[in-house]
Amino acid sequence: MEKEKLLTVGQVAEIMKLPKSKIRYWDDMNLLTSSRNRQNGYRLFDMEDILTISDIDFYRRLDIPINKMTNLYRKSPEELWTILDETETRVAAELAELKKKKQGIKHRKDQLLSLIELKEKEFSDEPLDVERIIPIDLSDPNELQTYIDTPSSLVVYSDSSHEKELIYGFAVTTKEFMEEETIWQQTEQVEYQYKQFLLTIKSDDPLENNFQSIKEKLEKQGYQTGTMIGRYIMTAEDQDGCYRDYYKTWVEVSRGYRA
Repeated sequence: MEKEKLLTVGQVAEIMKLPKSKIRYWDDMNLLTSSRNRQNGYRLFDMEDILTISDIDFYRRLDIPINKMTNLYRKSPEELWTILDETETRVAAELAELKKKKQGIKHRKDQLLSLIELKEKEFSDEPLDVERIIPIDLSDPNELQTYIDTPSSLVVYSDSSHEKELIYGFAVTTKEFMEEETIWQQTEQVEYQYKQFLLTIKSDDPLENNFQSIKEKLEKQGYQTGTMIGRYIMTAEDQDGCYRDYYKTWVEVSRGYRA
């Protein structure tokens, strides 16, 4: 192949679908063996250069550092295997992190969808999905990580004997944090009927909430209310400029009033 028939950087860039600046940079970093047109000083590339560019592009798309691309074809199979093995380990970690992010996005979307649905429907018959509640201890790194990973693990609790008192805790399974005190736990013997609704709490004054009005509406429908448990959804500013916490909440109900 005569020098006059070699390809310019522009021609190579068009063939390889790569920016000309990238090819020039690789050439400046001595990853290629281009020659120069004696009349105008332009870079010229032969077929070997094109094959090298293709390989460099492959490795760079894997974010393999430029310094590991030097003398690419002088590297032994063992060296290349090690480079790819290290890259595979890194990519696997990145995929795991992306999967975690995707799960986080899905969880938040589910929370927002739950909030939208609860706003549209005042009450619904839904089974309680909380097994056990333990006290909040943010000094415990495991509990803190549980909240960071799943904000809906934060719950509010109120029983019939202290209806105006809201107790904050973490929702866990019966097999988690076994050493922690239990505030509340589902019993296998008794199955309660629950009404689900949207609980709103003023962020800086938990006693300002809508639970009492919810109770009154249920009592007008002939229900007696008991334990209330709410899972945190989100915090948002209302039309009055106040921050309110929203909870997907269940309250025990039974037909008939207290004697």
